[in-house]
Amino acid sequence: MKFFRFTLLLTLSIISTWRVASQTSLFVPRNYQKPYEKGTRSWDGAPGPNYWQNRSSYKIQASIDPKTRRLSGEETVTYYNNSPDTLKSIRFKLQHDRYRKGALRSNDVTPSDVEDGGTLIEALAYNGKPVDEKNRRRFATFLDIVLKDNPLAPKTSATISVKWSYILPLGEDAARECVCDSTSYFVPYWYPQVAVYDDINGWASFPYTGTQEFYHDFSDYDVTISMPAGFQVWATGEWQNASEILTPTYLDRWKKAQTSNDVIAVFKENELRAGGVYQKSGSNAFRFKATDVPDFAFGTSDHYNWDAVSVVVDDRSGRRTFVSAAYHSKSTDYPQVARIGADGIRLMSTYLPGYPFPYPVMTVFNGNDGMEYPMMCNDVSTAPESPMTLTIHEISHTYFPFMMGINEQDHAWMDEGWAAFFDYLLSDSLSNHTLGRVRNYAAIAGTEDDVPPMVRARNLSSAYRNASYQRPQSAYFTLLDLLGYEKFHQCMTTYMDRWKGKHPAPFDFFQTWNQASGQNLDWFWRPWFFDWGYPDLGIQGVVGAEAANSQAVMIGRNGNIPVPIHLVVEYTDGTSGVFHQTAAVWKDGKQSFKILLPQGKQPKKLKLGATTIPDAAPKDNLWEKS
Repeated sequence: MKFFRFTLLLTLSIISTWRVASQTSLFVPRNYQKPYEKGTRSWDGAPGPNYWQNRSSYKIQASIDPKTRRLSGEETVTYYNNSPDTLKSIRFKLQHDRYRKGALRSNDVTPSDVEDGGTLIEALAYNGKPVDEKNRRRFATFLDIVLKDNPLAPKTSATISVKWSYILPLGEDAARECVCDSTSYFVPYWYPQVAVYDDINGWASFPYTGTQEFYHDFSDYDVTISMPAGFQVWATGEWQNASEILTPTYLDRWKKAQTSNDVIAVFKENELRAGGVYQKSGSNAFRFKATDVPDFAFGTSDHYNWDAVSVVVDDRSGRRTFVSAAYHSKSTDYPQVARIGADGIRLMSTYLPGYPFPYPVMTVFNGNDGMEYPMMCNDVSTAPESPMTLTIHEISHTYFPFMMGINEQDHAWMDEGWAAFFDYLLSDSLSNHTLGRVRNYAAIAGTEDDVPPMVRARNLSSAYRNASYQRPQSAYFTLLDLLGYEKFHQCMTTYMDRWKGKHPAPFDFFQTWNQASGQNLDWFWRPWFFDWGYPDLGIQGVVGAEAANSQAVMIGRNGNIPVPIHLVVEYTDGTSGVFHQTAAVWKDGKQSFKILLPQGKQPKKLKLGATTIPDAAPKDNLWEKS
């Protein structure tokens, strides 16, 4: 009997493995096989017939006391369990608890910012009934509400109300948030937020430590931020009550900027300080609404300048996005930011990724970092350097991980790699090829810190940035070259159409691009995303060709990661030529490639490589006739 059971289990295991192998030649971790077996995801890369995701609706009121830096808030959250599972708990993220005494942190914080209790939960109720301490489980940066006596059934909803407060961290090492000066604040990770419960892993379980970033459900927000006299608030979502707060002169400027192709100064610092911007001399309550977004952040100041402009993002409908820059007068680069933001958004909508910008608002707030949130960025001043690359990078995150709900804690390459790809190509285009940053993958390629991107981001420390930014940026450069713009764009828009407002995982990406491109790209995905290795091509030499009076250049593949061949040839007669082959020349595993030179031409100098082609050992990329 034991032998029979063992044989049966082995047979079932082989059948399961065969089913996966018949769909892809890539290694699929067992936890990723389950959603495909359950039909929540399909092997063609599309959401499956049983796909589901949960969501929330938030109504929040909050305020900041500038004298004490205390943020106080109250929220009512309606949580919709669209899953087929009965939930025995609901998990909230208390991300400010990174500053709680004893919390796990990926780097040091200013000691005075550490609080014994972290986020102070002043009241907590589930469906109108207070949640007592025995039904609360607080750990890491999470708060679980235990529902053992009243579980949340499938296709039902629950209402949770929370009252909380905490002190905004003052240290310059505060991750991605900013007490920028005594009366200017950028505020993310600030409200109790329901964690993701998904079809792959159930409740998200990785705490916020300060490095790995987002994984949130799509939700609706109705948020009111109250601030003392003279403060302005910029936030995720559309401002609902500008006509109740701004005086006619400034309301008119704000309205004109909604449809203006030229940047308009809504107000300057001296106008704010002089008074007359707001109807009331006392405090104001700023209300914002946002629909189907994965997070909410805001910034506030009583002396920042405000520039605004709008840009058409969908030529068919004429839809526009309202773009703002809120900044300190000393930031001499920031007067360029609203214009750069609008031009970048236009190019994102029409070129790369070539998909209409999804949000009606985008504000770049002059903070202390380079960090993205839905409709908001916390960007440091880059003066005297141009702010273009940073601005483009952070705004492009609107697509990944916000329009596409990437699990960045597991697979940051699915969004940071794309933002790095976009910031180079878009900045290069907008600046007439004078700006744009290629991250130096070649310098780290093949070292112990060059970890395959398919290793979970949450498991990485020193290898995190390369696996999230450098290596995938180079992979996407190679992919664009391989497919050509038209096919690449077709794959991109297919991927976005399928997974907009959903949670794509790695195999949804790989399989969608395989299907949309009409070819099996597993030979490309495997070395770039799954394997240890490095890219390295070299000039092996010049040899005589079969044709009379002609020569050939031999290119060797020394590394296992496929990259294009780009060879510039200078001839002895003073002319030159360029030979280019996509990475497809290595598809079948060949280790060398012959480039036939024109008959009668003698090479004088050869140079292999290009800016966007990484090479771990470039010493053999030059050849000169002796």
